[in-house]
Parts: sequence; C-alpha cells; structure tokens
Amino acid sequence: MSIQKMMKFCLMLMLIGLSACEKSESWEIDADEANSLLQVRTRATGAGDESVVSYPVHVYVFKGSKCVALQTIEDENQTLSIPLVEGAYSVYAFGGATSENYLLPTMQEAAADMEISLRSGQSHGDLMAAKSNVTLVDGGTNTLTLAMERKVMLLQSVVLNKIPTSATAVSITLSPLWQRLEGTDLAGETGAATIDLTEQEDGKTWKLASAQYLLPPSESSTTITVNIVKSGGTSSYTYNTGEQLGEGYKLNIEGTYTEAVGVTLAGTITGSVWKDEKTITFEFDESGSSASEGGDEGGDEGAGSGNDNEDNSVVTGTIPSVGDSYNGCYVLSVSKNNGVADVLLISPTPKTMGFADGTTAEQALNAIETSMQECAVSGISGWRLMTKDEANIVLQHRTSIPNFDKSGRYLYLNSEGKLRVGTITTTVSDGWTYKNGDILRPVTLIRIAEE
Repeated sequence: MSIQKMMKFCLMLMLIGLSACEKSESWEIDADEANSLLQVRTRATGAGDESVVSYPVHVYVFKGSKCVALQTIEDENQTLSIPLVEGAYSVYAFGGATSENYLLPTMQEAAADMEISLRSGQSHGDLMAAKSNVTLVDGGTNTLTLAMERKVMLLQSVVLNKIPTSATAVSITLSPLWQRLEGTDLAGETGAATIDLTEQEDGKTWKLASAQYLLPPSESSTTITVNIVKSGGTSSYTYNTGEQLGEGYKLNIEGTYTEAVGVTLAGTITGSVWKDEKTITFEFDESGSSASEGGDEGGDEGAGSGNDNEDNSVVTGTIPSVGDSYNGCYVLSVSKNNGVADVLLISPTPKTMGFADGTTAEQALNAIETSMQECAVSGISGWRLMTKDEANIVLQHRTSIPNFDKSGRYLYLNSEGKLRVGTITTTVSDGWTYKNGDILRPVTLIRIAEE
C-alpha cells in the first residue's frame, strides 16, 4: 500500500472512531482500496413535535446490485461513517424495525427489492423508510442525510358504545391492507388486521386498549368490520369508508350499537404533522355507508412522490414561482407551508445516455447513477430520477423548459420505483427497452424559508 493511501485510510479510521455510539453490524470493503468516506445521518420529514425518526435505523449500502455495507443508527445523535471505494451507491434505510418484530435481510441476503415483513405473532412498530443515491469521489467525504418517511398509519382510538352486555368479545377488522415493504415500496395487498377491544367497567363500552400501527389499505376504499361475539355466535357489521387511508395518517373510530340498526360508526381521519392535512368524517348504518371529505390543507401542488433531498438544510431567501429560474434550474412546482416552500427543480443539463442494445434495467440504473453528477448544479444536492408524477409536471411545462428535447425519450421511475423510459409529448408514454440516446434529466427538491 502506498504512503498516500495509508494516510487516507488512517484518516478515515480516525473519523470512524469519532462517531458517537456507533454500532456496526458488518461491511464488505477492502481496506487497501477504500479511498472515500460516506457519512449517513437521518431526519424526519415535516415539522412538529411528532416529526421524529423511529430508531433503530438499519442502513444498507449497495454498489450496483451488491450490498457492500450494513450498519445501524441507534439514536439521533449518531452519524455513520463508512469507508468505501469511489463510485455510485444506493442507500436504503429502515427505521423503527427491530429484529425482534421484523424479518430483516442480512447483508448477504439484501437486494434492491428486499422484503421487510413482520415476524409471526408480532405487531408493527412506527415503521419508516428512505432511499437515496450518492456518488463518492476519490479522497472525498460525502454526508448523506436521509429523509425518513412513515410507512404505517396509526389506529389511535376505537370506542364502541352501548354494546349488549351479553357480548363476550368485540373486535374490529380493517382490510385490505398492504402486508410488507419491498425495498421502500408497500406491497402484498391482500391482508387484513383484526384488533381485539377491551370491555370497560360499565359492561357496555368497548375500547382499543392501546394505539396500533398498521400498514395502510391497498385500495381506494377501506372496509371496516365490527365483530360482536355472543353465546349464540358472532354478529358482524361491515361498512365501507369510500375513502383511502394512507401512511402517516391517524384514524379514530367511534361507534354506537342500537337494536334497530346494529352498529352506527362515526370517525375522523387526520393527516399527521408532516403530511397534507386531510379530515374525513363518515357515518354508517345497516343500509350502507356515506362519507364526507374535508378540504386539504397545504397541498403539494403536484410535487409528486419520492422527493427525498440529500441536504436537510433550509435556505433563506425569496421563494420562486413556478416557471422561474433558480440557480439556473427551471422551477417545476412550489408547495408552501408555514412560510417554508418545497421547490421542485429540474436540472438545466440533460445527459444523453449511450445504452447498448439489450441493456438491462440494472445496468441502466448503474450507468445513470454514475452520470448523475454530470447533470448536478453547484450548491444544490439530492439530484435523482424524476418519478412518473413529476414527468407529468414536466409535460405541462415542456414548451417552457430550456434545452428540452420535445421528441426525446426521458428516463424516470414509475409508481413501483422501476426504471422506465418514454416520450413526454401529449402524454407520458411508458417503455422499458433502453436504447442509445435515452435522456437523463434529473430533478431535486429544495426547501426555502421566506425572508
């Protein structure tokens, strides 16, 4: 090993030793080859007392399709320091998932679509996830801040009133629910969750003993079933909310039993502090269900999904408008909330990819990660592939975006996080055969506070 490489490696070892309370499960890197340092920390999306990260956070680092590092962040004061070889990496993180509750892949088992699922007989915790790409250079240190997003909803309270005293057990069932994560995406949409309620002292009121985390429903409407067990059997009352519940939402249900109609339910669903606020009230009876939806608060104006920015900083300045230029980048969307705006930017520099015939998605993604920095703008981080929702925003502005090839084939990620390529003309057309000449035009989300 050369003296220069030895000095670099010793410096990285000293930095690793300074990371407080670090727990390292394993990593696979040749000490003679390590010439860069990746530092990883976490933050929660949004603001407020409940905007916190769920620990521990398990961090998987991939180079291509191979997992080369697996470490754990135990608390908010910890920053991981991982020596790596220069190049492009993908980083996945899962928070609030303990090995006692969840089946977590080892470094050898890990893959981009790895499954995170509950162990038999266990219940969900406050499950969060994040994914980001990063490119390391020789001798450099890159600090990656992962914005953790909640993947569960919270059944906060259930109260059923005037239940017959002859009831021996009461429960509530929600369906259909997602069953696991594949990578950072919700998957496995055929399950249900049944939660037992606890009888109160009056013998007529049954309540949820403690709040329950659940993966959200997988369809646009949710079925709620109240089950009342008596000596003669079980009576079930099934209702449909007509509204979709999502991750990061809280659900409160209150119901009243009457002899004439069985059970009438009423409830509210509110977005948690880092989501767009949404209030839904609904009532049910034996003839069916009806629902009314309150107005959204702080909508994202079409900012799309997957807007993780590597840089957690909020810059202070004038918030631009859609269509403005910001540091040379075209402004695609602006979402304001309490004086802070999430601003979606598209890079001013497209990159024409040189894919050979027969290029696979994995090969294409590796090439894209390597080329991403060529499209980056100095002082702005978090550049990534646009999602299909964001491609539709680009479609709306295609005649205004500078240096935009209206007949070109653009690379993006679909709703399942899979690489696609298509034209952005009158609609965003899907494709999956990667060809020489496909265009990489990355986007990023920055946060600006009003002066």
